[in-house]
Amino acid sequence: MPPTLHRPVRLTTLPLLLLALLASLLLATAPQAGAATPPQRILLAGQSTKASWDDLSTVTDAPAGGSVYYEVASGTWVSPAHRDYAAFLASQGRTVQIGISWKDNPPGYTGGDRAARSRAVTQELANGQYTDRFATLIAFVNQYPQATFLLRVDYEVSSAFHCTDSSCSSYKGAFARIRSLIDGRKRQGNVQYVYHPVRGEYAQLYPGDTVVDRIGVSIFAHELCLPIYDHGYLWNGTPPNNYDTGTLQCRNPYIGTDGWGNPAAIWKNWDYDGNVLGMMKFTKDHGKTMIVSEGGMMNFTADNGATDGMEQARGALWMQRLFGLLNYSGPIPNQSGTYDLSRVVTAVTYIDLDFRYGWDAVPDGTFDFPPDTTWFVDGRISRYAAARTAFCQGLAANGFTTHCR
Repeated sequence: MPPTLHRPVRLTTLPLLLLALLASLLLATAPQAGAATPPQRILLAGQSTKASWDDLSTVTDAPAGGSVYYEVASGTWVSPAHRDYAAFLASQGRTVQIGISWKDNPPGYTGGDRAARSRAVTQELANGQYTDRFATLIAFVNQYPQATFLLRVDYEVSSAFHCTDSSCSSYKGAFARIRSLIDGRKRQGNVQYVYHPVRGEYAQLYPGDTVVDRIGVSIFAHELCLPIYDHGYLWNGTPPNNYDTGTLQCRNPYIGTDGWGNPAAIWKNWDYDGNVLGMMKFTKDHGKTMIVSEGGMMNFTADNGATDGMEQARGALWMQRLFGLLNYSGPIPNQSGTYDLSRVVTAVTYIDLDFRYGWDAVPDGTFDFPPDTTWFVDGRISRYAAARTAFCQGLAANGFTTHCR
């Protein structure tokens, strides 16, 4: 009998099968359409004392850094606790956000109109005065070359406290002068300068692309269109045409088109204040990134009750909106077009403190804020199960280097 003949294997079959298998694997692991990979983001534990770090670290692994304050008037830290927290962070090579402030305690202020004195000091700084007040800060920066320093040239700057004229040349000059002073004396390239305005005046006070590295924003309640109560007055609830009390959202128009294709104002409910979205677009237009320099829950309770009352539910909503803001894409109030702002915010400072005891949250047995005010709130994430869950989900889904335990 003749030998059995075997059908030869076609050499083209195996490569085609491998290609098909590879393609299916790539499709399975590729991001879904429209789901861009989030940028790497960092979480900072704010603010002022290591207490914020300690509480936040019961929920997450080590944050990327923290936030403290330094004042021009005394030429040193606001308190030893600020200095100690900054040293704790810097010694580990972490990121230290430092608010260099003069508006709260202007040099030479003896009473009366504090805003007027702050404006005068702003111009004096621009003129080159008070250079000696930065020696302690510069020495600290030089002591920790392994750390990264984000220096806010005052915080929540505004025309009321920082501008001597409509051009705000005083603040712009002060920003440039302070940067030049520190740059001339620091030894490492580990310093970035943060411009942190009030949300409605970001364009007016902008010092310029050549001196600003990052833009800061505060995110509390108004910025996320959530109502707060202060001495019985509902903020965000008025005027009624601009707030939907049923959905807890702002109402603002954006510029769309009518049925004939003409520009028209279209009213819409928003989760975010229009100035914040506009500020994010401004940041992107100037080629910068944004840091939430201050962020935290406020007192949502209307009846002066326990701070853990309405916060249990509103805290979760606050967290969801915060992380939603990081990925915002869509229209902007009072502007035309749609914008992808999902890669603008690259850092978030969460103030993980019990504010009822004051800005530094030192539990001395006496509350610093009355129960019917916005700051009478325990903002520690560890106290709120729903908020903690939303916070952890937000970190995991948005590219943060810090994760929950």
